[in-house]
Amino acid sequence: MRSTSTAFGRITRRGELCSSVILTPSRKIFSRMEVHMQNISREIAELLGCPAEIIPAAAGGSAIFRRYKMLARQGQGSAGFTPVVIYPSKQLLQAVQHNLASAEVQTCVQYAEVMLPAAQAIDPLQLLQQRMNALVQTEVSVEKLLGEFVPVRSVQGDNRLCQSCRNHARDGVLIAQCPTQHAWVLPLFVPMGGSGLCPSPAEQAAVLQFWQQHYEAVPVVAGYDIWELRVARPPAQVFEAERLALQQFAFAPDVVRQAHRDDSDTIRALASHLQGAKAWYFYWHI
Repeated sequence: MRSTSTAFGRITRRGELCSSVILTPSRKIFSRMEVHMQNISREIAELLGCPAEIIPAAAGGSAIFRRYKMLARQGQGSAGFTPVVIYPSKQLLQAVQHNLASAEVQTCVQYAEVMLPAAQAIDPLQLLQQRMNALVQTEVSVEKLLGEFVPVRSVQGDNRLCQSCRNHARDGVLIAQCPTQHAWVLPLFVPMGGSGLCPSPAEQAAVLQFWQQHYEAVPVVAGYDIWELRVARPPAQVFEAERLALQQFAFAPDVVRQAHRDDSDTIRALASHLQGAKAWYFYWHI
């Protein structure tokens, strides 16, 4: 069996499946929860069907993001893959298992191959309009939902994503090397959603393809109920930001309805934050 050493551990490859040796922190005693999360990470890694590294929380959020950027550069070359940071959880494991079973496949790589035609057949704007029509019917006041534009403080570079790694990586993360150079396909390699207001993996991929084409938005982080994207060409004009905010509300209503910032709980307030923003964050109550 061949293995590849990395700064975070050793990756072993066996056929299509790949498991990783966890980098052991300096202390030797693990809590029951830590052992439980390590086991869940291993189970998810085995289901991926592509190389994956399990990086423990001890590595730190900044180190995780540096590793991601290093792999992103490598993947653009002859290696031909796209990395994604995955927050492991029992809920994500169950979602992946459910979607693989529904498609009658054993790995996420096989799932992506089977579901890619379905994603390509979806009209993203038509999908978003249908979702918006359904959402507006549940709103008491459309005018209140639209709201007003608000002043925002500029966020530089990738700070928001880096901060996210610090906040969410307390249980460690996976970084998968998905065998595609089309980042918009990543929801098919980390298949979650399809229940409640969360779009199916194929619907997620269709919308992300549209946003990648228009804004060079690339998915970077996935969890059982989140996606985080890096954006190279964010909207610069107010009207464009408002149009994007409407699309994002249709895609993930909780970015407005459950906004963490008090001043971003309307569509136009979200648009204010999107203008020039280099990172997008989506989450669903699943």
